[in-house]
Amino acid sequence: MVFKIVGGGLLICACFAYGCCMSKNLYMRMNFIKSFIVFLSALSTNIRYNSADIFTLVSISARSEELSALKIKDDIPNCPFGVIWEERIKSIPKCYSLTKEDKELLTEFGSQLGKTDIDGQLKHIELYKAVFKKQLANSEEAIIKKSKLYKTMGFFVGTAAALLMI
Repeated sequence: MVFKIVGGGLLICACFAYGCCMSKNLYMRMNFIKSFIVFLSALSTNIRYNSADIFTLVSISARSEELSALKIKDDIPNCPFGVIWEERIKSIPKCYSLTKEDKELLTEFGSQLGKTDIDGQLKHIELYKAVFKKQLANSEEAIIKKSKLYKTMGFFVGTAAALLMI
């Protein structure tokens, strides 16, 4: 009987922990989007005042830990920026829980970056900054709606399973 109670308690804890992890993923997405908006501001400034190529500018602007996947290594082959950017977007860890729409927006952003003059690039960045601010609002709304739900559901699913086990 003691083993069933201990097992039930562990099951409840495990399910609750899973709910907490799901909740944390929502916060990870929000933090990534916030970091990307800061990245866009830094990139805008670097494009305006730095004469380096787009590869260097992106690497300089991607300083935060969340955006380390966007840094472009020095040993890159002679590929267009859009191709390398798309590979970097695909290499973003799943722990950030980016939606398909988020990844598509990121890919679209990079596909047009560096193809126009400075004014065109700055306008392009401002456009996507507005788009990602909307994504940030959606992310914050998802946190409000789902964060507590994931934790609660984890606890109650674990409790129900433990009761069935006992």
